Order: sequence, then structure tokens, then C-alpha cells
Amino acid sequence: MNLEEVRELKLRNQLKAVNFIESGHAPMVIELVYTDNDQTFKALLKNDHGDVITCHNLKEGYDICLGIGVRAANLVQIETDDEATMSDYADYCTKSIPLSF
Repeated sequence: MNLEEVRELKLRNQLKAVNFIESGHAPMVIELVYTDNDQTFKALLKNDHGDVITCHNLKEGYDICLGIGVRAANLVQIETDDEATMSDYADYCTKSIPLSF
């Protein structure tokens, strides 16, 4: 989903949440939660070339969101336990922090 599509969703009140997804040392991505025909969908924010937009810090994410009129988001941090001590599968833990800007 690109920036123009997000603006349209916001104008039609279909944009329900914006999440900054942070996982380990990987760049942060922006996830959009929206509704369409009474169904909820999730999509990552992409540029006009179809590449996922990544951010190296919260300020970059804030600037993108402010540019499309979004003033709140959730910071979602995904943590994994040390895989060296795990049996067969990593146990994932997700924490969410509401942000206003």
C-alpha cells in the first residue's frame, strides 16, 4: 500500500491503526490496519515502486505519518528468546506502546 492509498483510507475513515514494527536490529517497517467491506486487513507501507518503506528511527516514521495526516501510531517491538537455548522453535513475544505525535 502506498502513501496515496493510505491518504484515501484515512479520508474514508477506514484506517484503523498504524503500527511501527521493530524487530531486533532490522529496520523498522510501518504496518497499516484498515477495513474494507467490514473485513480487517493489514498491509505494509510501500513506495511507488512497490518496495517496503523502512525507517531507522522513530523520527523517520513520524515524518512519514505526519505527511499523510496520521498523528498516532503503536510501536510494536518483537522480541525473540535466545535461539541457542531454545528447543525446536523460537518463542516470540510482542509488546505494543501507543504513541501520539
